[in-house]
Amino acid sequence: MSDLLPVVLPSAALLCALFGAVVLGGLLIARDALVPDYPPAIRERYGPRSALGTRVARLMGAANAVLFAAVPVAGMLLLRERTGAELGFWPGFWFGVIVFAALNLFDLLVLDWWLFCTVRPRILVLPGTEGMAEYGDRAFHARVLWPGVLIAVPGYGALIGAATVAVEWW
Repeated sequence: MSDLLPVVLPSAALLCALFGAVVLGGLLIARDALVPDYPPAIRERYGPRSALGTRVARLMGAANAVLFAAVPVAGMLLLRERTGAELGFWPGFWFGVIVFAALNLFDLLVLDWWLFCTVRPRILVLPGTEGMAEYGDRAFHARVLWPGVLIAVPGYGALIGAATVAVEWW
């Protein structure tokens, strides 16, 4: 674990920064790209996502999928270089768990609670929904995030651990 932390912590910070850039960059292009992730009352008032918003959401999803694969690959290669040995399942598992847990905390605390609920920059407020109290509903974001996190975080860790073993075995 002592070899893992100097690799996983910068990797987690990088993933959070790049994820945030993809999300905010996508919203600069289409403010309604993430409308399905908004509280129900805001979604109802705003209406369906635009065609541009749908295209941008797909691009954001593809970019994030690349990030979710590239960061662990780079991290595992760096860790293997540092240790000089095959890694096996557990270092990959813990790398994935820590990185994905950090990403989910960043998403909740920085993007959702701080930016969305508190700061509310223009790119996050959908036209026609200005001033709605639901923009400040922190409980909504926690309720939406935690059930998936309980499965996704260890699942992502298991995927990274298994991928590490598969690559070393190949």
